[in-house]
Amino acid sequence: MEHIAAIMMLVGCSPGNIQCTELPAPAVGFETAEECQELLRPAIHAARGGHKVVYGKCTAVDPALFIEDATITWDITPSKELDVRITFDDPTAPMMVAGKSDRNDVISN
Repeated sequence: MEHIAAIMMLVGCSPGNIQCTELPAPAVGFETAEECQELLRPAIHAARGGHKVVYGKCTAVDPALFIEDATITWDITPSKELDVRITFDDPTAPMMVAGKSDRNDVISN
């Protein structure tokens, strides 16, 4: 099994960062952070064809935790930098689902 030590996030934006969308990276994950960093500039350059502004960032991942479900969120900061956060979902945490039907409120666990 391959160990993943870093992920690459690419985001393409319109001028002024009005509309931003996630772009495909050249690989799902990288075995080393250095490998990700080496490919970051070429990936940003390749993605510029369809977007006026492209942000990219390599983010380290603990290989021991990457087998768990993860949520990756990103944002463009006021200083125009890509902020990437990875949170790992706790599989043992209880999940509560709430919904409303026409008849009664429903809460299940």
